[in-house]
Amino acid sequence: MSQAGAALSELESFSYRRESADPAVPPQKRPRTEKAAVDAAELLAEAERELEEARVEVTQVDENSMKRMVLSIEKRINENMQMRMKYPDKPEKFMDAEIELYQELKRLHSLAAAPELFPVFVKTRCVTSLLGLLAHENSDIAMDVADLLHELSDADDADPEDTKALLEHFFEHEAHTLLVDYIQRLDESEEDEATAVHSALGTLEAMLEAMPHAAAAMAQKAGLMKWLLARLKVRAFHANKLYASELLSVLLQQSPQNQTYLGQVDGMLSLLTAASQYKRREPQDLEEAELVENVFDCMASALSQPANQLLFLKAEGIELMILTIKERRYASRGALKALDAALKRNGANCERFVDIRGFKTLFPMLGTAPPPLPVFAKGGGERKAAQKLHDEHCASVLCTLFAQLSGDRRLRLLGKLAEDEMAKLDKLMQLHAKYERLVAEAEAGAAEALQEEGEEDEGEEDEDDKIYLARMEGGAYTLQLVDMCLGYVSAAKHKGMRQRLLQGLYELGGSLHDVWTNIDEHIKAVDEAATDVAEQRQVGEMTAAVQALLQKYQLQQESDAS
Repeated sequence: MSQAGAALSELESFSYRRESADPAVPPQKRPRTEKAAVDAAELLAEAERELEEARVEVTQVDENSMKRMVLSIEKRINENMQMRMKYPDKPEKFMDAEIELYQELKRLHSLAAAPELFPVFVKTRCVTSLLGLLAHENSDIAMDVADLLHELSDADDADPEDTKALLEHFFEHEAHTLLVDYIQRLDESEEDEATAVHSALGTLEAMLEAMPHAAAAMAQKAGLMKWLLARLKVRAFHANKLYASELLSVLLQQSPQNQTYLGQVDGMLSLLTAASQYKRREPQDLEEAELVENVFDCMASALSQPANQLLFLKAEGIELMILTIKERRYASRGALKALDAALKRNGANCERFVDIRGFKTLFPMLGTAPPPLPVFAKGGGERKAAQKLHDEHCASVLCTLFAQLSGDRRLRLLGKLAEDEMAKLDKLMQLHAKYERLVAEAEAGAAEALQEEGEEDEGEEDEDDKIYLARMEGGAYTLQLVDMCLGYVSAAKHKGMRQRLLQGLYELGGSLHDVWTNIDEHIKAVDEAATDVAEQRQVGEMTAAVQALLQKYQLQQESDAS
């Protein structure tokens, strides 16, 4: 079949008879006229036979040929619109104009191979005309436009500035709004429409990357966030569901405005619904595993807002996270991260955690391995990274509980550390020793690497930065969190626990001075504005108690020495 014939075969949307491939996605059919569809199918077959030998030529594009294509497309769009308005129920009257428009669109795809022409292209009115075609009654024309916009936004070898100018031009002409409107009309159970959704999401992603400042407008005014959240709730896995999770993650990253908006449109409930699908079920491959990670990353980002923490509490999100952690599936890793985010600076959530016996879930995880990775994701590097994240979040949750709890609930926390002959306190000290060793090794390795490089122009400040980064990669942040917990224990009015702590640190080759060094480093690194009143009070009381304890032992040592 000729190229024209192949192109014409894609116009089968006139028949509008497709079978659903995914029953999990409810169909959203557009109204179609049955008689017109049958006539159009017959006309299509006839047109295909007549144009069997014709060719849709795609030649190398220069500025003049591009301008001619633009003028031709504008002409075909006008002709098609006029014929459709004049003969709305007689497809045989506008079929030729539709085929010619489709062929011109196919030719314009060659512009993606000549991105140097983008600056000239944006000066034409073609983008406005193309965006208008997203609402065309012929779904194949609309799908081809979606594909074309994606190709242009992701053109190979394009100058970044030229691509950015093109995408800004898209944004100025409301491409984000029109694309969201378009995908809302599509039925992803049909393969070609699912492909069109993927193309539209690709264009939206490119716009977000080029214009981070437009994230709020795209998420809220264009309705993109609502669509993404609804897409994540659909149970069946699909590549577009993964893409939706990626885009939502981008919209929420470092955007308090979008994080707040998510809560206002019941987004927290949508994320919890998506997460609950993996409470007892493992992802089947790496792509689905990435989806699970993205869902929990989105949840953790949104939970940085106090309003969303309250919504999380009301939706029983803490209960869901604990149940998910108990299952020890792949999703339990993300659930621990989300739980950590939900508790930070939120006394009500910490109290709920205690009231539903969250200690029974938290303490068994201290110093233990995280849930095993699925077979397809196993690897030494992944296991080590997973272990570090597991330890960090466990230490962070415990540190937050110390900082937020008071009264009987705080006593219950200390009681857990004291029970079973203080076995849990021993675990905490073992974590301290483990990460003190890892950080020391990382620091020594960085210093050795700098010495071997021997770069004369390497400034002292740069060297300090490299060593600091090496320490953080080695687990310095986790060490700080663990030692904050040990500081709270030493400040508690429990003589037996304090003695066990000091003795245990001595046996592990350390001391309370080492713990204080890490506590001080952590407090200086944390922005006080990021902490609430309760945490500031608890930290202040703890640091004063630790310093008094250190001073007491220093005086005692001086007395013994004299």
